[in-house]
Amino acid sequence: MLEHDDDDRYMTRAIFEENDYPVALQFVDNSNDLFAHLLSCEKQLAPLPAVILLTHNAMPSNAVEILDTLKSDRRFCHIPVVVLSGTMNEETLKRCYEAGANSFIRKPVSSRETSRKISDFFRYWFQTVELP
Repeated sequence: MLEHDDDDRYMTRAIFEENDYPVALQFVDNSNDLFAHLLSCEKQLAPLPAVILLTHNAMPSNAVEILDTLKSDRRFCHIPVVVLSGTMNEETLKRCYEAGANSFIRKPVSSRETSRKISDFFRYWFQTVELP
């Protein structure tokens, strides 16, 4: 999960732990760290992430730029990418899907709604669909 906000990280981690989701959740701070992590997995023959959660306002590259890079690289293009955004902008939504996002989720404002969305996310990505 590319997320630089400590509060969002804390809440996500707490909900995953509280629900005992059997997923190794890893955080990176920025787009450079994301690509370094992916390259490290490849170099060490470690498993790549099953799904990438990507905050839209990532730095130094934003979600669209990261998606362009990921989806044009044969090593990583198969990894589903879910974009998270604190705001709902129709143009941003459209650009993310055009760049190859598999889903776009607006970050909720309450902890209850966050918990529900994470539960729905987990159920869909790790119990419903088949991942490579």
